[in-house]
Amino acid sequence: MKENKIIDVLIVDDEPDVRTVLKVALEEFSYINILGEASNVPEAVRKIHKHQPEIIFLDIEMPDYSGIQLLEFFESDNVNFEIIFVTAYNEYAIEAFRLSAFDYLLKPIDQERLDECLKRYIQRRNNFKLLDRAEHFKKAYDSVEALDKIAVSTTTGVIFLDISNIILLEASNVYTTIVQADEVQTVACKPLGEFESILEKHNDFFRPHRSFLINLRYIEKLDTTEGNIIYMKNNLQVPLSRYKKKSFLKKIKGFVV
Repeated sequence: MKENKIIDVLIVDDEPDVRTVLKVALEEFSYINILGEASNVPEAVRKIHKHQPEIIFLDIEMPDYSGIQLLEFFESDNVNFEIIFVTAYNEYAIEAFRLSAFDYLLKPIDQERLDECLKRYIQRRNNFKLLDRAEHFKKAYDSVEALDKIAVSTTTGVIFLDISNIILLEASNVYTTIVQADEVQTVACKPLGEFESILEKHNDFFRPHRSFLINLRYIEKLDTTEGNIIYMKNNLQVPLSRYKKKSFLKKIKGFVV
């Protein structure tokens, strides 16, 4: 395939700002034709069937369905596109990409890296079957050790936080407030449920209430005198749902000496 042949692409990401940045970056390439955008997997599936793109630029962490689940909506005979993941989650995810020969872009988007990514696609696009790589990717993604840092999208950009320094995460509508041990707070542009799916590889984290995800290593006490209240470091208080109490007590057994 020559570089001057038009490549039709679809951008799939739940964050409008990320879609805009990627769209602007892709418009720098004369051989790229942007067919459209989608903010979630079901919308992407409809547009893939309608427009038949050659490449899907696909976010991993999205509400309801992750980008990894996209291929579950297609019969094997209908998969005639390539996937390039766009992710803010470095560390373990990248190792999984490497093991499975998927390509990826890190947020924030780097123009030089995008150029390299497209050139590599052009050179090797027929070397691997997407469905075969997808299966390997899922296994690799699940088996690689959990990450030490997490990239968090905020209203001003992307910041990297040490997971071990996080005391708790609190839901705030479609946003999440992350409180660290040094009392610094960060407001992330993703709902709490998505962070739960990211941090589930860490045994230290537990969701005691629908509005909170806590790091068990920062618990100071459980007060059962007036309801069930978990006291965290820095005198932070978190309610323990009565439906979660049994699983919470089982979870903290490994922390009791």
